[in-house]
Amino acid sequence: MPYLRRPPRKRAVPPKEPPAFASPAAFLPYNVPVSDVLSRPAILVGTEASLFDAMVLMRTHGVTGLPVIDASGAVVGVLSQKDLARLVAGSSAFPAITGVLDVLMAGLGDQPNVTMRRLRRLLEQTRVREVMSSPALVIRPSATLEFAAQVMRENDINRLPVVEDDRLIGVVTRSDLLRALIPAEATA
Repeated sequence: MPYLRRPPRKRAVPPKEPPAFASPAAFLPYNVPVSDVLSRPAILVGTEASLFDAMVLMRTHGVTGLPVIDASGAVVGVLSQKDLARLVAGSSAFPAITGVLDVLMAGLGDQPNVTMRRLRRLLEQTRVREVMSSPALVIRPSATLEFAAQVMRENDINRLPVVEDDRLIGVVTRSDLLRALIPAEATA
C-alpha cells in the first residue's frame, strides 16, 4: 500500500475587520428630519367618504393607507388596508372572509356575483369614520427618521401623517424610511 501523503494545510486567513464606526448614526442618516423624505402631496380622504371611494383612491395612487381629515382639515385618523380587512372579517355577512385570499376565493365561488355585490354594497354604505384607526398618530416635520421608525415599530403601523400648525403637509411611510436609509446606489 502506497504511502498517502497528506496535503499541506492552508493557513487560515483571518477575516478583514469592517471599518470601525462610532455608531450606526455615523453612516446612516438617522438624524435627517422627516420633512426631507416625506411623500407630498398626501393623498387623503374625508371622514364622510365611503370605503369604496377610499379604496378607489388607494388603488389609483398606489398607496395602502390614507390620512383621514375632518371638515376643518384636521387629521383625525388613518384608514389602512388592515382596517378594511378588519371590517370584512368582522362582518356577519362574510363570516368566512378573513383576508384578501378569501375575497378572491369568494369571487371564484358558486355565486361570485352575489358575494361581490354584497361586498361592494357594504363598502359603499360604510363611512370612513366608522372604520378608520383613531386618533391618528402624527409626527412633526422636524422629527428625525430614527424617531419616526421607532414610532412605527412600537405601534405596528406603516405610515405617519406629518403635521405642521395642525395642517397635514405629507405622509412618511416605511418605504420612505427605507429609501432614505438605504440609497439606491448602495444596493446596485
